[in-house]
Amino acid sequence: MKTIQKHKRLLFLFLAVSILLSACGGKKEVAPVFNPDASFKQAAEKAKEGYYEEARKILEEVKAQDASGKYSPLAQIRIGDMYFEEGSYEEAAAEYERFLDIHSYHRYAYYAQYQLAMCYYRRIDTIDVSYGWARQALTEFEKLQTTYPRNPYMNVTESRIKECRNILAGFEFYVGEFYFKKESFNAAVLRFNQVLQKYPDSKKESDALYYLALSYKNLGDKDKAIEALNMLLDKHPTTRQADAAKKLMTTLK
Repeated sequence: MKTIQKHKRLLFLFLAVSILLSACGGKKEVAPVFNPDASFKQAAEKAKEGYYEEARKILEEVKAQDASGKYSPLAQIRIGDMYFEEGSYEEAAAEYERFLDIHSYHRYAYYAQYQLAMCYYRRIDTIDVSYGWARQALTEFEKLQTTYPRNPYMNVTESRIKECRNILAGFEFYVGEFYFKKESFNAAVLRFNQVLQKYPDSKKESDALYYLALSYKNLGDKDKAIEALNMLLDKHPTTRQADAAKKLMTTLK
């Protein structure tokens, strides 16, 4: 009898321990198979529907699960693209910069560089507030040309660079004109010369030459005034400033 009771106690103890271990261990969940193609497709669908935050979370998962390092760079770019599509250019720029810091030799690095430049370009507004963005955009577009000279955006980049340079020249002229109106002619001369030296052949070149001549005239330097007018007539003979330059020239001789 004692032997049976002992066996019962041992059996009960065994069952109790088995149940406890079963409860603690449980059935292990099988981790889902990493399917980057499906994840990219799902993220694209979410973005198309306007659920950008959800789309970015999916792409962050791709980055976290990608042991090969093959898909995480692409996910990084797409995260930047989604911020860009939302108009969140500051956040997009940060993502593109992060990509370029790590993957500067990636086959899509040129694209990230172009998009980075576009983040600043899209923020350009009017002359008096666009100077900083235009300068940054110009820097990044020029970097695209020098670092990735075979990129497929060369034609559009040339156009963007020209536009940025015109904006920056316009800003310099705007400040120079401000000084000119305040009769601070030395300060005006510095700004007008900046237009000519830093942004040659810009849309503001003829205006800068004319006001440079006027500034020199007001400073009593006729020789430099005539030099600026001759340059204006030589480079821009058909502009509206050319006729004014001819009239001004007669007062200096």
